[in-house]
Amino acid sequence: MNTQEDLSSALRGAFHDGSLRLYYQPEVDLHSGAVPGMEAFARWRHPLRGLLDSAALRRAAARTGLLDELAAWTLRAAVEEVCRWHDLAAGTRIRPPRLWVNVSPEQLGRPGFGTEVARVVTGRALPAGAVGLEFTEEALGLASRNVPALLGCLRSAGVATAVDGFGSWLGSLATLDVLPLDLVKIDHRYHAAMLRDLEGESVLASIIALAHRRRIAVTAEGVDSLLTASRLAAMRCDRATGALFCPPVPVEDARLIALGRGRPGRYRGRPGPSPGRAARSGRP
Repeated sequence: MNTQEDLSSALRGAFHDGSLRLYYQPEVDLHSGAVPGMEAFARWRHPLRGLLDSAALRRAAARTGLLDELAAWTLRAAVEEVCRWHDLAAGTRIRPPRLWVNVSPEQLGRPGFGTEVARVVTGRALPAGAVGLEFTEEALGLASRNVPALLGCLRSAGVATAVDGFGSWLGSLATLDVLPLDLVKIDHRYHAAMLRDLEGESVLASIIALAHRRRIAVTAEGVDSLLTASRLAAMRCDRATGALFCPPVPVEDARLIALGRGRPGRYRGRPGPSPGRAARSGRP
């Protein structure tokens, strides 16, 4: 497949043939070890190139004009999977984790975005907060002034909201004051600075304290060492993701974790696709 036409045809087919799939990365509570949430990442099992991560998949979709289709497929697939978790947990005391889905700047800026989300989520008999949407600071900063109202409407519809990679673009603490948020995911550079000097530790402590005053949970992204995890826990950071805990896993493993039949630690060190730079910047 050397032509764009071939690539477009293959990707269009992937929406229906099962080669496009979601992987799921758990976020782990730093104090209890529980899994309150997971994040969904799209992957494509390309017929010639193997499993493509989110960055490569997005590039392919951009080249072929299929970004909107990819975003719509990702949201639908994620909602269908979280419905599956809740169906499997019915009649038990298990509360499946919230499933987070990245939203790109293009999606957020599209007229009718809130209506599109409501159409996918409404009528699914899901509890409030079962699905969450993540927006990067860049996406929020480049979008219209109606963003606070839009996020408020999403939360009213039972969709949780989060800022992903906080501090990777504007890094403005005002974000936590003006937007209705359930979760802030802190960019890994902040906890790297925490380990480097007292100033970095002070900045991170301020972010965590402010988020907690606004009743916003905090997740540290990209945690890869016990030292980092223990320092974050001591600073009352709520949750973490990263290589120390669990890589993105396929749906079969994610269901075991979601239903309490598998622990993230058992997958530590397992070879697997990284989320990809595009995924980490909030892109589908």
